[in-house]
Amino acid sequence: MKINRHQTRELAFQTLFALESNQETQPQALFDELTAGQVDELPPYFTTLVTGVQQHATELNELIQTHLAAKWTVDRLNKADLIILQLAVYEIKFSEQVPRNVAINEALELTKQFSDDQATNFVNAVLDQITE
Repeated sequence: MKINRHQTRELAFQTLFALESNQETQPQALFDELTAGQVDELPPYFTTLVTGVQQHATELNELIQTHLAAKWTVDRLNKADLIILQLAVYEIKFSEQVPRNVAINEALELTKQFSDDQATNFVNAVLDQITE
């Protein structure tokens, strides 16, 4: 079975979230577990997202931080919201093949699925500021 880009982003989000709790987590093993072994091969874009966000986490967080309200820091953000922002900013800044509006839309879809209603407006506002 093959998966599409949206599903790949969902799996990358879930993997990055798991890595926040346990840095010993193996992305390939978690991917296999999340897909119940029904996906033929690890999509290259999954690896690109997971390793890209990990490798650029400091830079991504600094950019996100500059667009937060004065009293907020990335450390105060809900982990799900932060990871969604990191994924979107990574795609906006480092993936030439993904249009900005697609990265933002995908981030909003992930937020609706993995966070709360208020977070959608927050994520949208931060990403709008970053892409201005």
